Amino acid sequence: MGIFGDIGRKLRDKLVKEKKPQAVPEENVYAPKLSDECYNILSSLFDESEPRPAASAESRSFARKIAELFGSFSSDVTLTSCRIIPRLYRWLLVTVAASSAAVFLLSSIGLPYLAFVLSVFSIIAVVDEILKKKDPLRRFFPTDDASNVHAVIEPEEDVQHTVIFSSHHDTAAVSRSEKGKLESFLSVHTAAAGMVALCLVSFIQSIVEIIQGRLLRFNAPGIIFAILLLVSFAASLSSLYLIITSGKSFTKGAGDNLSGVAAVTMLGHYFSREKNAGKGPRNTRLIFVSFDGEECGAQGSAAWYRENSHLLINPVNINFDGIYKEDDLVFLASDGNGFVSLSSKLASELSLIASSMGYRIPSGKMGLFGGETDAVSAAISGIAAATLTGMPPGVLTPAHTEEDTPDKVSSEALSRCLQVAIRYVEKLDNPTKEGKVTTSFLEEGRKYKLSRY
Repeated sequence: MGIFGDIGRKLRDKLVKEKKPQAVPEENVYAPKLSDECYNILSSLFDESEPRPAASAESRSFARKIAELFGSFSSDVTLTSCRIIPRLYRWLLVTVAASSAAVFLLSSIGLPYLAFVLSVFSIIAVVDEILKKKDPLRRFFPTDDASNVHAVIEPEEDVQHTVIFSSHHDTAAVSRSEKGKLESFLSVHTAAAGMVALCLVSFIQSIVEIIQGRLLRFNAPGIIFAILLLVSFAASLSSLYLIITSGKSFTKGAGDNLSGVAAVTMLGHYFSREKNAGKGPRNTRLIFVSFDGEECGAQGSAAWYRENSHLLINPVNINFDGIYKEDDLVFLASDGNGFVSLSSKLASELSLIASSMGYRIPSGKMGLFGGETDAVSAAISGIAAATLTGMPPGVLTPAHTEEDTPDKVSSEALSRCLQVAIRYVEKLDNPTKEGKVTTSFLEEGRKYKLSRY
């Protein structure tokens, strides 16, 4: 027994020595480490920053700080300046109120045809601003300098694709309304409905006066028209509520949108490290950009896309705006107050990537007059775009309030954003035989509201 025992021990020892250690699989995405770094960037930026109104000295100074951050992962960093209208929305609201007053006055003195022409022009101006960013009244509004900053990481070989990771660094005014979003939300819809109603009433009034032969005479409207005009005019003046409740103080915006700036910066660091390790994208140019002027009609991003079209080969834009809690994350497939379509295909593809990683991030749509993001500028430029946001459809949110601090931003939400963005680039740069997805089973058609107006 002793001899056989010795033989058994020797065989066992030999097998143990010859057994090769199992290889540990290499992870492509180091999510916990990345999210921790990302959150530290967010906290540091918040502590060092001031409120940053669009096109202000503070916003321009912050853009220079971001340029320094981008310089830590890219040697190709560009800081550009453009002219924007810092208080565009305020001026548009004033225009709506003044136009409504003029339409009401003209209709009240028997000139409904002039009222109709004026109301049509006003509606066209607002629609052009929403859909095309070409408000004909812009030339009359005061402008100031805004600063955009972007960095580029080139691929190892010829450029076949471009992925733009975008965010914005300007912040919004603090609302003085104590009743939250609902009242502001209703005021926008009420003002829009009042404007359209004035147009319709003046048109019908013109038809009636043509039939009665009173069109070119000064006269008071009938009692029914008088009531309709008064109600429509009162509704349209609810836009003044937004002017009154828009405060003069501004937020520091941890979630809206230092979270986006931090995510874009962290993605730059990640892909820079990958490239230095010889594992960077082969054919995908990566652009990391932070815009000014998002809070006043995405004017900074519109200027950037006009000026940098030479960089964009088969471009795709993933925009980060308002990252808060992981359970509220959504990929927006429509934008521009609900009027501008983004890429539903891209939103669905990103949603499926998240699902494959075990995360539930549905695609959704911007609610009517729910706000807009910089992805609008990409879409208007003909670029496939989607916004990844964490602003839920509920009434309460820290966005556009003094409560928008780093503790409202979840590290897990940042982690999921980074992982999905990285995985998307990997799939784009190394396409599989499975092909590209076009629909997502997580698409629910929910409506989302981003801001406090």
